[in-house]
Amino acid sequence: MIRMTGTPPNSMRYKMITDPGYTKLRIPYPNAGSYAIYVDGNEIEYTPWDATIGRHAALTGTKGCGENRFVGIENYLEFIITNDCEVKVAPKDSIMSSVRLDWTLEGFYADGGVVSFTDRVAGALGIHASNIKTVAVYKGSVIVDFFIEYNEGDDEDDDSGSWLAEKGAMLWEAIATDVIDLGAPILDAITDGTVVVKSEDGFFEDESASTRPQNDVSGGKFD
Repeated sequence: MIRMTGTPPNSMRYKMITDPGYTKLRIPYPNAGSYAIYVDGNEIEYTPWDATIGRHAALTGTKGCGENRFVGIENYLEFIITNDCEVKVAPKDSIMSSVRLDWTLEGFYADGGVVSFTDRVAGALGIHASNIKTVAVYKGSVIVDFFIEYNEGDDEDDDSGSWLAEKGAMLWEAIATDVIDLGAPILDAITDGTVVVKSEDGFFEDESASTRPQNDVSGGKFD
């Protein structure tokens, strides 16, 4: 694990020069953010989603240099680095959002899980599903933490800030006016630090990740 004494730099490069083999690095971040891993200039996608743990699958070390995942709630990035391989970690312009749905985890996954959720959000915003990155799904009833990411070439006329502001406003409006269908009623919602919908218990009243529940899909604590 790599712990920073201050705020982690925006972009970093890592290289391991040793005997053949690999190691796993974990970098905790103070706040939720969207990060990308690049090897030889190519972005490496997160590991596949694992419904049994409500996050991207654990790293195996079998997929080569750059195998990675970002774990929401706990806010850490993990990646595999192999001998003589250079890994670049860079933030992606994004908006963090969370919704709490009146649903069970069983019902959520029976209805298509993360894939269906991603398609619904992307469809409401008129963007590609690759712009939506889910990083955590957990009980309470069902909470989904996700990013809206800006990818190069998304809009030739606007910069990333303008594009994200537009999509963030669209999401806010869609949730506030109850025109977005996420498969179940929305109990609470927060996007870009602003509470959009608040139930009686005010689940997202304090959006600080450190005060959020740390429950996994079975009700126990994350590893």
